[in-house]
Amino acid sequence: MNSNDKNQAPYEVFEGSAWEAGLLKSILEDNEIETIMTEAHSLPWSTLPTKGAAAKVFVALENLEQARAIVDEFYENMQKEDANDPQG
Repeated sequence: MNSNDKNQAPYEVFEGSAWEAGLLKSILEDNEIETIMTEAHSLPWSTLPTKGAAAKVFVALENLEQARAIVDEFYENMQKEDANDPQG
């Protein structure tokens, strides 16, 4: 693997609900960071309660540092929203 391939290798920066992953993907792409999102589809006969299908967001190594800063801010904002949620 040459250094250019290594810089383009995907690294996971987020795992959560498909809705949150989609929102974060949009934020990263608005900041000109190319992303890959994968979703784990729930089986319809599953009896375990879920909060939504799990999804992961990946970025290239060359964007990892910038992406992590955005993801950290995303988590902080999500926690603030949860704290202000009267139903939470």
